[in-house]
Amino acid sequence: MSSSPHTKLPQESADGVKAAPSIRRKMSGMGASLSEGTWHVDMEMLEPTINCIAFFKKLPSQQLLADEVEKHLWPCCRFNSCIDRGHWESRHDKMDRAYHFREVRLNSEEEIVEWTQKAMFEVLHKSYPVWKCTYLTTPDAHRSAMFWQFHHSIGDGLGLLLAFLPLMEIKEGNPLMKIPLPGALLPKEFRKPPAADAKGGGGGGCCKCAMTPANFCKGLLLPATLKHDTELTFNEPLVARTPFLKFNGDRVFTRFPNIPMSKIKVIKDQNQCSVNDVLMAALTGALRRYGADVRKDPLLVGDVKKKIEFKSMVMIALPRKLDPSDYAGSLANKVLFASCGLPIGEPTPAGRLEETIAGFNNMKSKPFIAGMVGLTNFVSSVAPSDVLRKLASETFSKHTLLVTNVPCTSVPLTIPKGGECLDEIHMVFPNIISQVSIITYNGFVNANIVADPKLFPEPAKLAKLWMDEFDALARDTAPAE
Repeated sequence: MSSSPHTKLPQESADGVKAAPSIRRKMSGMGASLSEGTWHVDMEMLEPTINCIAFFKKLPSQQLLADEVEKHLWPCCRFNSCIDRGHWESRHDKMDRAYHFREVRLNSEEEIVEWTQKAMFEVLHKSYPVWKCTYLTTPDAHRSAMFWQFHHSIGDGLGLLLAFLPLMEIKEGNPLMKIPLPGALLPKEFRKPPAADAKGGGGGGCCKCAMTPANFCKGLLLPATLKHDTELTFNEPLVARTPFLKFNGDRVFTRFPNIPMSKIKVIKDQNQCSVNDVLMAALTGALRRYGADVRKDPLLVGDVKKKIEFKSMVMIALPRKLDPSDYAGSLANKVLFASCGLPIGEPTPAGRLEETIAGFNNMKSKPFIAGMVGLTNFVSSVAPSDVLRKLASETFSKHTLLVTNVPCTSVPLTIPKGGECLDEIHMVFPNIISQVSIITYNGFVNANIVADPKLFPEPAKLAKLWMDEFDALARDTAPAE
């Protein structure tokens, strides 16, 4: 069916009475791809849904939250429309609170996690706008939670964070000022001036210019040059990944202990690197220790450095329109899935951090990003959908894990305004490969893994090793006395 971006279609109720015309808007190429299925049909993979679980000592009023969503988010077509064959179609004049906000009574935080293990597989019904919120209430002695579900076609993690800004409240100022985002992702009035280098310049040198064509081509040709990861005890055998993995429907959600940002900043400052460098090096070390100590993987045992192909997909958010009078307008899927090699073959914490820093510095190259943007724009707007699915399926199958890292406010946050203080927050993704999700909030890192229990039969041990690795990094990279 052809239509203009804004086509009005008459609706008819069950009794034959015509309702008000609906509005039909064409989705972006990436949004349509996400709504129609990202993966090759043989993978038998779930539709892409962003799940978010937010813990509270006391849940905010459901009526207050629904009022604020109806006021600030419901007017946005991605929140008030259904998905229909590559289009957003608004069929509901008013938000159905009984559908979009429900309540489940549980007895403890442990039961909340058990409930989440099943809920993360839920497919959102296309006859309603594709999002919902479930209140998970417990007796007063336990934390309660909200479980939010969004079809990925609504937007990426950054877009959702920005869209929810009108519902957020901090003690002083605008919450956006307390979210540590790169300047390119912020409105101009929030950006800091670029730091000059030690010589007073803008921080660029000729040697960087010389690498421009090479880095651009590297980003543009990345999928074609990728190799399959080496077989380890916590990824699938190579034969199961060729040409691509199949989803077996078995995933377990495991939270890691919260890590104080103060501990991470000590390591960051000692090594003049980014918080992300420290997090990825710690994750690599925890996985190496898990493979060696728990799974007895011969490739990961010992103190000899080995060449092991081991990669993570990482999501890089791209700048998008951000109007402070319409934060929901930032909803989009402007994100790159980049590939980053991780030094799991390096036996020392300091060595792993050094190699991680070098790897991510290469990825931060503007020409590299430009090459990847060019490829993404081409395949999402020009290539047929089956080509796009095949490319995504083969690329993901060459990796061991995907890591998402989204910053939230560095101070306590109240949701909604006049509501209650958020205590802890997690993204929960059952993905085709093991997924590690990280959110930095209120001085802590909230992280988890969703993985096949066949590959990670003792995920609690990985969670402990994640904690231990930060201690090892702090110790091994400390300045000599």
